[in-house]
This record gives sequence, C-alpha cells and structure tokens, in this order.
Amino acid sequence: MYCFDDTVTVPDVIELQALDMWRLEVKWMVNQNEEQRNQTYEIQIGRTTNMDIVDRLNVSRGSLETVHTLVWTSQLPLNCVNHSVRVRLISGASPSSSWSSWKTIYGVMNLAHNEIKMFPDNQVLREGSTVMFCCIFPKETHITSMFFGNNPYKVINISPRVKAIQVENINATNSFGVNFYCDNNIDVTAINFVTFPPEKPFDFKCETEDMRHAYCLWKIHRAPNLLGDQKRKYTLQISDSKSVSCDVEDTDPASCGFDVIPHQITYNITLFVTNSLGQESETYIFRITDRVFPVPEHLEVTAGVFDSLVILQLNGNFKGLLLICQTELEPGGIIQDLDKNGSDSMQSYAFRLQHLKPSMPYSVRGRCAVQGNDWGRWTTQREFSTEPLVTIDLWSQIRDHPNRTIILLWKTASSDSESYINAYEVCVSYRNTERSVCMNVTQTHVELMREINMSDITVRAVIQSGLSEPAHITIPSGHTDSMLREKRIMGNEKGFQLTWKRDSAATCGYTIEWCMLGIALPCSPQWRKVPDNQTFLNLTAGDFKAGVQYAFEIYGCSADGHRRHEKQIGYLKEQKLTQRPTLDSSPNITWSSVELKWSFNEKDPSHAGFITGYVITIQDYSEAGSDLSSFRVSVDDPHSKSWTVSGLEEDRLYTFQLAACTSAGCGPETTATFRTRQNYYLLLVKVLVPLLVSIGCCVCLWSYRNLIRGFPKETFSFLHIKALDLDEDLYEASEKIRTLMIEDCEWCDVEILDVQPIPAEKAWLTSVEDPNCSFITPKVTLPSCHLTTDVWLATSLTNFTYVSSVQQDVPSEELKTEATTQGSEIADFSSDYVTSVAT
Repeated sequence: MYCFDDTVTVPDVIELQALDMWRLEVKWMVNQNEEQRNQTYEIQIGRTTNMDIVDRLNVSRGSLETVHTLVWTSQLPLNCVNHSVRVRLISGASPSSSWSSWKTIYGVMNLAHNEIKMFPDNQVLREGSTVMFCCIFPKETHITSMFFGNNPYKVINISPRVKAIQVENINATNSFGVNFYCDNNIDVTAINFVTFPPEKPFDFKCETEDMRHAYCLWKIHRAPNLLGDQKRKYTLQISDSKSVSCDVEDTDPASCGFDVIPHQITYNITLFVTNSLGQESETYIFRITDRVFPVPEHLEVTAGVFDSLVILQLNGNFKGLLLICQTELEPGGIIQDLDKNGSDSMQSYAFRLQHLKPSMPYSVRGRCAVQGNDWGRWTTQREFSTEPLVTIDLWSQIRDHPNRTIILLWKTASSDSESYINAYEVCVSYRNTERSVCMNVTQTHVELMREINMSDITVRAVIQSGLSEPAHITIPSGHTDSMLREKRIMGNEKGFQLTWKRDSAATCGYTIEWCMLGIALPCSPQWRKVPDNQTFLNLTAGDFKAGVQYAFEIYGCSADGHRRHEKQIGYLKEQKLTQRPTLDSSPNITWSSVELKWSFNEKDPSHAGFITGYVITIQDYSEAGSDLSSFRVSVDDPHSKSWTVSGLEEDRLYTFQLAACTSAGCGPETTATFRTRQNYYLLLVKVLVPLLVSIGCCVCLWSYRNLIRGFPKETFSFLHIKALDLDEDLYEASEKIRTLMIEDCEWCDVEILDVQPIPAEKAWLTSVEDPNCSFITPKVTLPSCHLTTDVWLATSLTNFTYVSSVQQDVPSEELKTEATTQGSEIADFSSDYVTSVAT
C-alpha cells in the first residue's frame, strides 16, 4: 500500500487467482477513512506481456470492508495467455489515487512444451454465449483459420505463439459435444459441450404407495442434453432435516424417492436442480395420508375353464386406512371392486372372474386406493389363457350274454387341439352305500362286470391342470332287452332325418345310437344326445356310406338310466345287390310247369338295400339250341322262396335266371337249366283213340263180311292194309309219327291206290249177317265208324292203325254177279273216312 499524500491511499492487490478457465478472482485492500462509507474503484485487466487492456470496470465497495473481492469473467480462457490486474481508488471529492502494481496470473504459454495446447477442452459452455477458443503453439506460427464444429473461423492473433477464434451464440450440443481444432493438418482435437442452465421444475408433487417409502415426481420443460459428469444433479431437502441425492433418469416425469418418517404426517420437500451453469429449486408441502396411492405388489392368476382366480397382494403400512381394490379383465372390460380395512402387513384381495370361455387368451390388471383418495396406478397387464374345456360324452352298452357286462364308451372334445390327456379316471359307485371304486385307464372304453347294486359311473380326463369336468351315467337297476319293431327309413343326399315318438318317461333327454351293420369287424357304435323336448335328429350325409345298412336305436333317459324306446334301420342310399340267390337243383318239374325253389337271406344286413322281391327270366330253347323266346316273372314278396312257372311245353329245355332286387335295381343272376317231362297220358290217348276207332270200324264191318267175300280181290285191293305191329314200342312210334292232336282232325280220307291184282286174288268185303251194311255201297253211311285222324301223305305212313284185309272164300259166281251189279257204284265210291296207306 502506497501513500502519496495524507488523503489518498493507493489500493494493494493482495491476491489474484483463477476460479476456473474463465473466472478470475481479484482481492485488494486499502486504508479507509472512517468518514467515507463507500469507495469506488477502477479496475483494469491487461493481457500478454504488453499489458494490452482488454477490460475496464468500476466497482463500489463498502468502506468497512477490509478486503475487497471481484470476480471477472473472461471470453478468452485464462490458460491461453497471461492476465494482469491493477486497481485504483476513485474519489468523487478528491483526486484518484495512483494505480496499484500489476498483479499477473500466468497462462500455459509460459510453460515449456513441445505440443499444441488448445483451450477450452472438455468444458461445459453456456448455450447462446460468445466464447473464444485458443491454440498455443510451441513456437511462433502463422495460420489464417481455425475450426469449430468443422466450420472455419477467422484467426485472432493474440501473440506470436497464441492464436484464437471467437464463436458467437453457440448452440447446445448432444451428449457427444462439439469439436475444435487448430489446423486441418493437425490431428489434435478438443471436444467441448454446450448446454443450458437448469430450469425450474414444474408439476412437482410427492406421494407414497405403501406408507413406507415415498417418492416425488416433477416435469421439466426441456430435457437435459448431457450425460455423465456433465449431467444435471438433483437433490431433495426433506423438512429441513436431511437431504437426499437423487440418481434421476432423464425421463418425464422424473422421480426421486425417500423413506417415510414414522408418525410424521406433514412434509415440506424442496427439490434442487444443479449443473455447471447454475441451480434451480421447487418446494412442495403435503399431508402424506392424502397422498397414499396403493399399488399391488403381486398379481397372481389361477386359470380355470370357465372362471379364473385373481389375487392382488398389497404390502405396506396401511393400518387405520380403508382400502378398495379393483380388477379389469380384457376382452370384455369387466371390473370388480373389493373393500377391506388396511393393515401393517401383507394383504390379499381375491377376485373370481366368471363366465369366461375355454382356451381363450385374456389379460387382467389391478389397482387399489384409499377411500377418499384417487386410484393408484394400474399394475402391468397380466396375460393368461383359460384352461381347455375337455368334455366327455359318456355312453354305455349293457349285455347279458355271454356274461353280464357293461361296456363304457366315451368321446372327448377339447377346446384346445394341443391339450394332452394323460389318462381317464373311471369311478363306480354303488347303491345304498358310500363305496366307490376308481381306476385309471388310457383308452376311451372299458368293460366292467355288472354287479347288482351298481348305481352311477363317473369318467373324468386327467389333464395337465388336473381333472376335467366329470361325465355321469346311471346304470338301470334291471335290464330287459325288449324286442322292438324295426322301422325302416331312407336317407337322402343331406343325410338321415330321424324322428320318433315322444317318450313320457324320458326326463333327461334322448340318446340316439347308430351302428354300421353287415361288416366283418365288430360294430363301432356312434351316438348323439338331444334334450327331452326334441324328438328329431338330423345327421349329415358325410358321416355315412351309400349301400350300407345302419341301425338306429333311440334310448330315453330318466333318473333310473337309459331304456330303449325305438329302433330304426335304413340306408343313406340303396344300391344294387352283390349277392345272388341259390337255386334248388332239384325243382318239382311236370310236363307243363317247373316249381322253382331258392334260398336267400333277405334280412342279411350286408345287403346294399332292402330286398323288394325277385325277378325270374325264362328262356325257351329248341332241340337245335337256338333261342326261341324269353319272358320274365316278378315275385313281389321278398319273403317268398318258391315260384311255379306254368304254361310250358312238354319235353323242352328251359333256362331260368333268378335275381334279387332292391329299389336301386336287381343284382347278379343265378342261372339253372331244366327240361320239362314227357306227357305220357297224351301219348296214350294218341295211341288208344285210333286203336279204339279202328276196332269200332271192324265191329261195324263185321256184319258185311259175307257180302265182301264175294267180290274179287282186285276190287278191294286198295284196302290191302299192312297190319299194325303192336309189339313195337309205342313211344318210338309216336315220336316217329308225330301226329297232331286227335281233336284237330275233322274227317278222314282214304287214299286208294290203283293196283290191279290178279283175278284169282280178288276178294270182296261184305257182311254175311247184314247185307245192307255194304262198305262198297256209297249209299251206306256208317256214322259209328267215322274216323278222325291226321294224314301225312308225304310220309305215306299210317298214323293211328293198320287194318288187315279180310279175305274170305266166296263162290266166283256170286262175285261175278255182285261185281257186275256194283261195278258202277265202285267207280263213284266216296267216303268220309281217311287213312294213309304205306306202299
């Protein structure tokens, strides 16, 4: 401190130090007069060794202060060059004092180094400010440009070795900062960060979820842009008692927590936000019981088939508070509420979600609240799926033969195709006792020995989540296999449309059982159940085959079990048969008919349709084997096994073809050939009738034997007829002759051959007893000797008989006389009798 006179004192700069890269702190002191309270000082800041004045400022300080302090901020980093300060006192009434001596703080340029130094480096700069960047070279260097953010700037020559640029209104950077380098040819780069001062937080509030730990939330207008050591720092000051440093994520809203002070209701919380450029704060005062928003700690779901159990667990100190919790189910938006008094330990709230669908994905969340306060936040969505619905359709068949057994059959249906059934639990209960026997099986059927006191049977599927819903069936106390009349039905292209009469005893529905009949393997029954108010069932055609017989049995269900009500059989579509009847090889054959007999089971269920009857085709063959004619006969009675074909010809081959028919047509034919018998009675008639007629004629002619004896032989030589050889076989004669029926001939002709015998051999036919019965006389008619026979002139063979000529000894005189008298008559002889004479 220097004194130039008694009134003015020279200030003394006692300390000069750099607070950081830009701020320079100056301390000085001066002797004060007690009369002067305030003093004004002029301060000069010089740069480099030349003491280039870069700033001047006047400051006022109280006279009572012993040491005065000033912080000066430089645009050029203090490291770049030497900075010097001097001070003088300025008095309004007195002249100014002299300047103090220069006080210098040295830059890096005064240090020996062999590399380029750049300032600032790794510093946080204020957004919008004007900043100078410098490069310190090891020796004098001449450059024209330097780079900031890869953009060139004009170089400011600070000293021969120190070069600088000035960047105005710098922009905030990202977390990686902005680069600064001295020359393109130099790989040395400095990185700096540009940010902004902290902002005052808004919407600042505090709350608790469990009354053990509280947290405060706030929002910010502008998210911080720096990380790491350059990021903002947050501190909570709790009721002037303690502070909590917060590790805050850059989220919106940000949060910071603290422990609740026991038995303290009112809290005064102050939030401080700080970075290298400044600090901001916000205060919140509240009652903690008003800021309790419980959040369930755990949400557990136990899924079922049609419902699920949801449990919310709260862990906190809620003693003395009334809590309410709520769940929300999606899809559906179903909300349920549950109230409970709070406690200071773990609490559970159980919710039963009902009316769900099997194998369906759902999500549920929960929230809670203190009565009178707002709801706490929702828990995260918990996704789950209901268990698959495994249903068992149970059916039974009761058999008395060969043993009294019960065959249980069941079908399973699951709402999830991937559900796995491990086994089935079959339990049998008994009447008038609590006894129950259970067993596990892996197949979908089981055969049980029937016991008298069996009552109910229950079957359940063993799945991953446990057991499925049980299926029950009641065993009737007495089983009678009543014979029901079969009703025939027919399906169509849509399937079977079954109908039946209502059973008044059926109180729990009907069961329709059907089975494919006529197959080699045992029948695998199918069944369907309908309610008791339904007396029809439509079965689609896709489940059935054409040409196959199905049996449908309708059972009525009551409290005592199932009993048969109706039976129906039918085809979806009838087809032609593939089986053929078997003809009897020894039918009853006559000369004009054949009685066919055959065997065929018209009730065989393997048939492709109902048997409607039979068709018989008859073919008539001649001896040459050519097809002469054919005709058909239909037998409409399917139960008939015989048929007489009449109107046939004797001793003729006939081929018979027999086929069974359905409504779709007839099946394959069975063929057999039979010959009709010979009609021996007709043959006998054909032989005896001509014989008797001949005998009758002979008797009639016997009375004219004497008259005939007197004629010459030549006269009656035309009656020289070969005698009938009766010893020959009649059957062969008839076959050779092949006469017509005797009734077919209306008259006979006698063929007279003109053969001239010798006179000595001439004889006459006459009757000695009755001369009037002259065979020669045309006037004589013998109606009793009228012959009706067929004559074959071409064969010249007598059909029926041969008449021997009768030769009698008559005197030649008589012959001559009679011959003369009757000569003219012979010439005009005419007769109604016809015979054939063979020569």
